[in-house]
Amino acid sequence: MATVRSTHPSPAQLGHPSAVTAPRPRYVVPALVVGAFGVYFGSLTPTIITLSIRIFGVDAEGKTLGLSTVVLIGALVALASIPLFGSLSDRTTSRLGRRTPWLIGGALVALAGLTVIALATNVAAIAAGWALAQLGYSAALAGFVALIPDFVPDHLRARLSGMIGFVTAFAVLAGVTLGSRLADHPVPMMIIPGITAIVCLTVVAVVIRGADSGVDPATLQPYSFREFAASYWINPIRHADFALNWISRFLFGLAMVGLTTYATYFLVDAAGLSITDAAAEYAHATAVTTPISIGSFLLAGFLSDKLGRRKAFVAVASFLTGGALVYLAVNPHVSGFLLAFVAFTIGQACYLTVDIAIAAAVIPDVRQTAKAMSVYQVAATLPYAVVPLIGTVLLPLTGDNYALLFCVLAACAAVAGAALLFVRSIR
Repeated sequence: MATVRSTHPSPAQLGHPSAVTAPRPRYVVPALVVGAFGVYFGSLTPTIITLSIRIFGVDAEGKTLGLSTVVLIGALVALASIPLFGSLSDRTTSRLGRRTPWLIGGALVALAGLTVIALATNVAAIAAGWALAQLGYSAALAGFVALIPDFVPDHLRARLSGMIGFVTAFAVLAGVTLGSRLADHPVPMMIIPGITAIVCLTVVAVVIRGADSGVDPATLQPYSFREFAASYWINPIRHADFALNWISRFLFGLAMVGLTTYATYFLVDAAGLSITDAAAEYAHATAVTTPISIGSFLLAGFLSDKLGRRKAFVAVASFLTGGALVYLAVNPHVSGFLLAFVAFTIGQACYLTVDIAIAAAVIPDVRQTAKAMSVYQVAATLPYAVVPLIGTVLLPLTGDNYALLFCVLAACAAVAGAALLFVRSIR
């Protein structure tokens, strides 16, 4: 994913506790790219496609409510646990280091949850399995994202961010392809992403071995509930630009998560496909749009940095994303799904590329960069909890009226774009 090079002081310059001796960049950067593929392949595949397939298999009649409930439970687990695991990782005194126990332990717990989903015979068991998997992936992600400031020099972080964007796009494509090919084989469909995450994160653990040292217990201060709660809060009045960016990211996230969560069921209920054909159509659209997504990320990042402008790209992103959703609302047919998905993909890429640059520009205090980015991450994660609530209200109560749902999501995209127009510290 494209980004701008940070001008903030490094952790070492700030005396940050994560400032440790780093492995040689030529090893750690490729390892982090491998790890990113594994952790995102493992954590994104269920929410994009395989959970919807499993729930359809055990409760076809109640699939919409079931999927909404399961995704909501998982999102709540992630929201509650990511800041906690991040803080605990910073305070870990293990001989294996601060990050490795959370990387490997989290991936193993996630695999256990995915196995429960694979063997489940009802929605309640799937929900329990996904809550366990989300708990594991929250631990793994908390450890993984901390490795970038821990071990990657400032002059390599922008390039690493771009490479992670590449592999995340491929992880999404791999996940949709896997789900479409193994829709009738729930066990391999669910556990292959989990095993892949373990293997990839083990590569990371091996590379950082020796450099990832635990914290000296004598240096630790007591960890209070007040400190945990404060990790969610940045004053929106004092830091209005940060607050507007947070609101925009949240609303745009609703539009993104809304389409990707319900795309399979839209193709079943509105377009009349079987669950297998719907998964295959979704996989085809993802395969077509993956190179478009990569090109859009790179082009939007280059042009935005070259021109020194962000707001114009946000406007384009909101128009394309909202327009794609409105088009699907009025044309609920397979023939229009690919066209809409292309426009949606370009809009999503333009927004996410520029929004990262905006997020870097509106951090209130460079001494609390990690806190600010954790609060920003809440805006990115919260839609996974809110979208199921919207779907639960609109779809069952309106007879699976996807037109209404997509129009609501389009409005969210439009307001997201408008909010960033009022950010004063960007052009």
